[in-house]
Amino acid sequence: MAKKGKGSRRKRGMVFIPYDYEAAYNKQLEQLHEWFIEQMFKQGKKVVYALKEIKAGEQFEVEIYPQFTNMDDVPPEGRSIKKDNDKAQRNLNDKNARKYVERLINENFTDKDLWITLTYDDEHLPPDGDIDAAIKNMQNFIRRVNYQRKKRGLPNAKYVYVTEYNPNEEIRWHHHIVMDGQMDMDAVEACWKQSSRNEVRRLQKDENGLSGMANYIVKEKQRVKSEKRWNSSQGLKDPDIRVVHSKQPEKAKGSYKKIATYVEEMRKGHEQVKEQMKKWYPDFNFTDAGIYYNDFNSMFYIRARLRKRRKSEDDEAGMETSEKEKAKETQDIFNGDVGACGCSDRMCD
Repeated sequence: MAKKGKGSRRKRGMVFIPYDYEAAYNKQLEQLHEWFIEQMFKQGKKVVYALKEIKAGEQFEVEIYPQFTNMDDVPPEGRSIKKDNDKAQRNLNDKNARKYVERLINENFTDKDLWITLTYDDEHLPPDGDIDAAIKNMQNFIRRVNYQRKKRGLPNAKYVYVTEYNPNEEIRWHHHIVMDGQMDMDAVEACWKQSSRNEVRRLQKDENGLSGMANYIVKEKQRVKSEKRWNSSQGLKDPDIRVVHSKQPEKAKGSYKKIATYVEEMRKGHEQVKEQMKKWYPDFNFTDAGIYYNDFNSMFYIRARLRKRRKSEDDEAGMETSEKEKAKETQDIFNGDVGACGCSDRMCD
């Protein structure tokens, strides 16, 4: 019987286990001396690093982390299994759920949409701790909104809402809701029957899109687990998540290299991270970054946040470049380096 050659063998891919890499690598690199950083990198095992790209609206996040096939290799702090976009997770005590809500808002809402805070007067205040009564009020509000929208020929509302309450901090029941802005703000507010002291305003993006607002409404407090509730409408778009293990040095330039190769340079500091992000994602503005480690296995976790460059910023950059070129041309003429017609022959003058 003829022996099978190597080419006929089926190569099995490695199966990596999901784990909480943010919890596993929670020590900031700034706390270490450069010599220790070098030693850590030399001592660390050769492992596969993954690069996760998360696109949510104009916001773009990058997370770089080591992957393992055995949970024993994971730092003890990160050994709980975490998966992206767990829609069943309504407990905002969990940072993954908070991140998902933030990304969901960035992906689905813009400056044309609404941020509403709904409150209660004394007559309509839900009983202490009665989360079901509070959620029922929100469900009735959404039904009234959709009824009014239907009368106006509009589709059902797109929304994300968070219910907040903490008797220990004297925080009364209230709800934060982000909703599409197709219906008039006064008509939306009129659908809430529990109080007349509410706040309805248009969303406003900053350099981090809607993340500041989103983090505010899902911010971590010492509230009981059942009170950390959020919900959303059907049909919202999930953030786009992509995981790769190799990348070209620059966008569409050069040969693909393993992500671990780039980690070797980026671990040195924020400037190195910023420079690499600019090469990989030239259409985005760099916002911030963090470099973390764990001395359990001398490995690193790197995160970066970027924002899609807006057309107005491209226009401003183009105008600035044009103005600099004109200024240089004027200076050259003044210095006699070029003729008044723009050529370099001084006899032209």
